[in-house]
Amino acid sequence: MTQTVTPALQPPDPHITIRPVVLADIEALRTHCWPERDADSIYRFIVRIRQAARDGRGLGAVVLDAERETVGYGQVMLWPRCAEISDLIIAPEQRGNGLGTALIQYLVQAARNMHVECLEIGAALSNPGAVNLYRRLGFRDSYTQVMPLENGNEEVLYLRIKFARRTDR
Repeated sequence: MTQTVTPALQPPDPHITIRPVVLADIEALRTHCWPERDADSIYRFIVRIRQAARDGRGLGAVVLDAERETVGYGQVMLWPRCAEISDLIIAPEQRGNGLGTALIQYLVQAARNMHVECLEIGAALSNPGAVNLYRRLGFRDSYTQVMPLENGNEEVLYLRIKFARRTDR
């Protein structure tokens, strides 16, 4: 009997370039992903995730397009009860090309390398495309929470993957 691997646990497409975020990505992130944010707020955001990475508590990553331009971002953070993928964004003109899937797969691998047993990701219920993507990748509905987002308070669905306990540590 053939067992299929949960899509989120598969390696990302090797033709898609994903790497840890660096400060030099700030302007491209502002241009392509967060035009509503100022460069200083993006700088502070990136500095925080880079510090978390140095502390072994997280990782921020960017996706590059065919021209090697930064067109996406996501991060994983370790929390006491579960790790969380957050702040996922792909430039609107780049969506539908597999970049989001590859970025999630990259971040799932990073979380597994941090030896977490649980990983969750949230999506506003007003964003059914994200909810469907996360379900398709193998995340399962866990709980909802009302959170203040860009458009006011919204209900966010958190989806979760649990990993088998690793014995190779």
